[in-house]
Amino acid sequence: MVSQPFVNRGPMVSTSGGPSKGLGRSVMWRKLLSTALLVGALAACTEFKDITCVTDADCVSNGVCEVIDGQGYCRKKPDVTEPDQCTPACQAYEACTTEGCKPRFSALKIKEPANGASLNGGSISIVAELTEQYATSAEWPALVFTAIRGGGGPAGSVPAPTRNGNTYTALWTVPNLDEQITVTAAYPEANLRDTVTVDVDTLAPTLTISFSNPPTRAPGSQGVQAEQRDQTPGYEGAFRRDEPVTVTVSSNDETVTKAELTVIGIGAGGAPGRAEPVVTVDLQPRTSCPSGQPVCGEKIVDLSVPEMSDFRGAMRFQASGQDRAGNSGTSAEAQLRVTRWKWAFEADGKIEGTPALGNLGLIYFGTNSGVRKGKAFGVDWMGGKKWTFDFDATPPPVPADNSGDVTGSLAVGALNGNEEYVYVAARGLSNSWLYALRSNGTEKSKCSYTGSIDISSAIAVGIVGGLETAVTIYNSSPQARIIRIRPDAPAGTECFETAASSIPRGISGAVALKDQNVFYGTADAMLTSYDISTDTNTARSGWPQSLATSARSLAVVADSIYGSVSDSGNPATGNIFKVSINGGNTAPVYPVAGASRVFNFAIGNGEVAYFGAESTASKDFYSLQLGASASATMIGSAVGTLRGAPVVGRNGNLYTVNTDGYVRAWAPSSPTPLWRVDLAQGAGDANISPTLDCLRSTSAEANSRLGVLYVAAEATLHAFIVDSPGMDPAAPWPKYQHDARNTGNPATPITNCQQ
Repeated sequence: MVSQPFVNRGPMVSTSGGPSKGLGRSVMWRKLLSTALLVGALAACTEFKDITCVTDADCVSNGVCEVIDGQGYCRKKPDVTEPDQCTPACQAYEACTTEGCKPRFSALKIKEPANGASLNGGSISIVAELTEQYATSAEWPALVFTAIRGGGGPAGSVPAPTRNGNTYTALWTVPNLDEQITVTAAYPEANLRDTVTVDVDTLAPTLTISFSNPPTRAPGSQGVQAEQRDQTPGYEGAFRRDEPVTVTVSSNDETVTKAELTVIGIGAGGAPGRAEPVVTVDLQPRTSCPSGQPVCGEKIVDLSVPEMSDFRGAMRFQASGQDRAGNSGTSAEAQLRVTRWKWAFEADGKIEGTPALGNLGLIYFGTNSGVRKGKAFGVDWMGGKKWTFDFDATPPPVPADNSGDVTGSLAVGALNGNEEYVYVAARGLSNSWLYALRSNGTEKSKCSYTGSIDISSAIAVGIVGGLETAVTIYNSSPQARIIRIRPDAPAGTECFETAASSIPRGISGAVALKDQNVFYGTADAMLTSYDISTDTNTARSGWPQSLATSARSLAVVADSIYGSVSDSGNPATGNIFKVSINGGNTAPVYPVAGASRVFNFAIGNGEVAYFGAESTASKDFYSLQLGASASATMIGSAVGTLRGAPVVGRNGNLYTVNTDGYVRAWAPSSPTPLWRVDLAQGAGDANISPTLDCLRSTSAEANSRLGVLYVAAEATLHAFIVDSPGMDPAAPWPKYQHDARNTGNPATPITNCQQ
């Protein structure tokens, strides 16, 4: 039987019934003896010699840690004996050893969940390990598992754990919470316990999306500033296609560190379009988050990237993310209204010619008041007036016409440093003029002609005789004149003309210039050509050539002239024809047999012509491969009257405007327009074609993804954002008068917006 000298189980009692007088000496002696025996045992056991410790775990499996004078030393732990060898009997949580009752278990440790773990609900296993220091055959104890909320109440139910060896497991049913929970495993009788704190988050995070405000839009002022706000109700504050928007994603859960942002473009008819690749938004704690949310992040989205198969509509944004516990949340779909509207400049008179675009993006056009009070305008790409020019505004007291009207298209010369000449013809009260204006709106040169007669023919520009020369047709009486202005010629020689009764009168239509040879359609249904490098008043050899009716549109491709003829009063008269630049007979190209009214056309890459063709029963949009025996292909039906030429944009898109004011964007392979917008007013009978430029930044630099389509209707010049970065530079004649500067010259380079 084992005695337990170190266990104080009550006072020692003498046989006479009183306390033993030798108690103090007996205890002291026994302590000294025990210490001596322990030191001796340690010295004799080389396995534990000089091994210090703090806990039993620091010793080998058969060792225990004993503290002597404040220092722990490892020694061999005592052997376990039969329970009846210990007197008094050991407790249930103790083991009987050769040294008396010892704690049977040394540690209780929660293995799952880990301290600080994030849990997202459901059934969670609580796993604890009870370490047996002295192995016995006694029953293993029951443990108590609890999960307590911060306020002291239970966090769901935890059943009694089951045991497998020394491992205890209970399945905790986690309630819907978002807070810290204290999980405890305890063996109360042995005073053993372990605690971990976990973050229980079973609630999905809430994510919200907000947008930055669009830039401030300038209100319109007639003749001064374009209206920059889309006038369609609901879109007055819309973003433009060419602008970026800052998208803010915020969450009510501070453990959401990132969100996945999806952007869906605008499909046909305003339906949801193509989804863009998901982008990641990093969320961080900020005091400036919307609505006081704890975390938020931003992403700048370029609105020129998502699909936009309509003129205006709503792009859709949605964000999703996970909190630390793995709960997923998705925001409501946020819609952002986007428009292609850039601006609309209201002039103080009708615009009856195709605007000309300067080399650096300025827009030039003239107005017709009907009472000789029109002007020439220079407008920047943001729709702000740079200047206006009043024709022949001679200061008093010298009598003057004071002003004039413009019925044709302006043209722009080459850029020389920062200077370019703007050519404009105007009709005054008693005179008409051909001007060369500087790009700042001041006069460089002027050629005056007696008689108040409209100069409605286009102006062609090129280098003739080493000087930049602008040429047009003046239908003076009793004879027509081919008039030129050379602003850099020696003083007194700037104006030059060819006049003779044999020169046919021009029409409101195209004028083309190849090298020194000018081509134009005449009022008596002919196409003629003159060499303007000489002062001869006779047509070139092989010219003129007779046509079915007036030739309103011309294009020069290599050594051929293509033209279209049309009769305003008869849709069954007209065609597209071809003739050599050296003259000779004309050959019909479309239709090869019969007739169809074609007012205007453009020629794209691969020498494919695009045009509107009319009969008494139809008004359709066609393409035709020139130089081949192919038939015309209908692109779209019932498009209305296309008096103006289409514009061939880079990336293959086409742009048309009919006389009713419907502007359409087309893909040549689709019979349905990409989008359409109604200007609510058309150009009427004016021979106006749309034109296309690069998208310019505030410093006039070109944006490589988008372009700007300019369309005149009545007294308003419209600017729309389109998905073509300017005209196709590979197209031989992509618009009316060939290029954005309206030079009518195949030698003029097409502006390359992606240089």
